Amino acid sequence: MDRPQFMVLLLMTLSSFMVALDSTIVVLALPVMLTALHSDLSTLVWVILIYILAVTIFSTQFGKLGDLRGRARMFNLGMILFGVGSALCGLSTNAIELIGFRTIQAFGGSLMSSNTMAIASDYFRPEERGFVFGTTSMGWNLGAVAGILAGGVITTFIGWRWIFYINVPIAILGFMAGLIYLRDRGVRVRQEFDVYGAITLGLSLGLLSMAGVTYAGVGYDATVGAMTILGIVLLLLFVYIESRARSPLISLSLFRIRMFTLSSFSYFFQYMANNAILFLLIMYLQGVRGLNPFYASLWLVPGYLLGSIAATFGGRLADRSDARVIASIGLTLQAVAYVLYDTLLTLATPFYYITMISSISGIGAGMFFAANGKMVMFEVPRGMYGIASGTNRTIGNIGILLSFIIAIVVSSMAIPRSIAFQIFVGSSTLTPSLMAPFINSLHLAFRVSLVLIAVAIATSWSRTRVPMTQQKKIVNKP
Repeated sequence: MDRPQFMVLLLMTLSSFMVALDSTIVVLALPVMLTALHSDLSTLVWVILIYILAVTIFSTQFGKLGDLRGRARMFNLGMILFGVGSALCGLSTNAIELIGFRTIQAFGGSLMSSNTMAIASDYFRPEERGFVFGTTSMGWNLGAVAGILAGGVITTFIGWRWIFYINVPIAILGFMAGLIYLRDRGVRVRQEFDVYGAITLGLSLGLLSMAGVTYAGVGYDATVGAMTILGIVLLLLFVYIESRARSPLISLSLFRIRMFTLSSFSYFFQYMANNAILFLLIMYLQGVRGLNPFYASLWLVPGYLLGSIAATFGGRLADRSDARVIASIGLTLQAVAYVLYDTLLTLATPFYYITMISSISGIGAGMFFAANGKMVMFEVPRGMYGIASGTNRTIGNIGILLSFIIAIVVSSMAIPRSIAFQIFVGSSTLTPSLMAPFINSLHLAFRVSLVLIAVAIATSWSRTRVPMTQQKKIVNKP
């Protein structure tokens, strides 16, 4: 690996770290922000949701921008926007400002994450990408761990505003390094930007996401039904627009690439299963076992750390053997973990059981992300790296958003929805009469997640095996 490649890998890992950091760092600070900003929980929970929603909506658009305007340029713009958004979040005086500035931060995160895989694919050969994607997955896992730990420590000892300010110097350094070391090695696709497609897709995903979140929070009503119907209509309109656009936002031809399609949907089902489990475990540790958010998270940290290590080794294995097998073994380990959760989790399960099971799941996830990341881009033409990267990220983020909804819906089957939100952010615990029903709903969630991970295993195994000789000879077409 030469110096430019090393710096590119460092920047891609740093960006993954930053985006993951801010997906978890806010959760532990919500109770403090409730008081400081004089807000209510139903409003402030959008500080979490708007970040996920914005990244979901804009990943594909920004991946397309990378193909049109240059991936390095869009990545650097994302780094500086992320820093500016973080600074503004720290300066917020009320919840509405914070939600708005969080959206700017999400724009920056989207620009970085939607172009990460494409830039890495420009700089590294196919037989090297398993290690590369394993390393960026390690950055993501470490960011999630750092967010959990830093959120509690910074909020407790310094103040909640510093969970945002901490990003600013990192973003400045990342931006400067990007200007020096990042170059556009990909094919610049000079086409028109699909404005109508971007607007239609954004509105569709936004309405469908808002419908799901509203249903999770207050139940079904006429507004939820209207948003769902309108979102579906707009999605169908988007498909029609894309089929006729001269330069479509999402090239439907991508989904004729078997490897890309199956790998992307493996991501989708894994994200939907895994993140729902994480949300519900946090609720269990806080609502049932009475731990505060910081101590609850400590029991889950080893799983993230082992996942980071597994991602690195899994990436190397994927470069030396059949990546499909490595990814599928990782998913199978996660399935084993869900069976153990379903079998062993009770009102008095020893905490170290939870740590051991989450470690099995973390190792499996690390192996999967490293190997699957390589498979996603394997057959994609070079001129479509950006849009393929963004599309894959969008599919995964929709899975994350749906997982949050699944967690709240499942928990609200046994406890009031308002209490479910309070438990998740650590501002309330369950009464004894609600603990047993909540445990029963958790077991249902484990079984639902087991079905989802089984679908992910099926899509992963159904990919065509690529011999190592072909991996070493393949050169992506322009």
